[in-house]
Amino acid sequence: MTPGAPASARLRSRLAAVLPFGVLIALWWLVTAGHAVDATFLPSPLRTLDSLGSLMTVSFFRENLLPSLARVGGAFAISAAIALPLGVISGNFPAVARAVLPVCSFTRYLPVAALVPLCILWFGIDDEQKIAVIALGSVFQLLTLVAGDTASVPQELVEAARTFGLSKAAVLWKVVVPWAMPALWNDLRVCAGWAWSYLVLAELVAGNRGVGYFIIQSQRYLETDRVFAGILLIGLLGLATDQIFRLAALRLFRWM
Repeated sequence: MTPGAPASARLRSRLAAVLPFGVLIALWWLVTAGHAVDATFLPSPLRTLDSLGSLMTVSFFRENLLPSLARVGGAFAISAAIALPLGVISGNFPAVARAVLPVCSFTRYLPVAALVPLCILWFGIDDEQKIAVIALGSVFQLLTLVAGDTASVPQELVEAARTFGLSKAAVLWKVVVPWAMPALWNDLRVCAGWAWSYLVLAELVAGNRGVGYFIIQSQRYLETDRVFAGILLIGLLGLATDQIFRLAALRLFRWM
């Protein structure tokens, strides 16, 4: 919705975004209020909200939330550091694309869960292993997106830059990257979502702290309300990350 849109249109847009959540919560409440499902399998929304509130403590932040934030942030940074330069080069140099993109096309379809044993073998069971799992689930997807977006730069711009005597490296830095920057930012935004989605898998094996570890431990003790609370917390963190990227894009790319 554009900033100049009428207030009624903005209100309708916001209602359309909130309505599906309201319907889901209402159905959830109806099912649990009628005791159609045992609370062990599906706790009520109120009980889940109460469990979510109980996580807002200093000890939970230090022991679970902070480690998960560090792992997601580290994996995201590694994925971006690898995928952005390699993707830009692959999108503009056919020889590099022929060497890199087929490997990405194959690897990004591998189930990340199957790579967890290898990550444990290579990196042990500490944070390095968990960061590696999240990065493996994100980097090849991001590289493919970056290559596609930078390859779509209009050739007229590239040819005009070469006419003015710019080298291939200068064309990439001064023409291709600036033109594709809004799309690249959106690719990073999508990558951040992938990183959050792989968090529980990364912390599933040999974990001793983290939000994913908290969810697994709660499941073992049949504390389903805490499982739901952990899942909702990851969703809220992912939503907050997405909004940060969206709001930053509005400031960075005002012409879009």
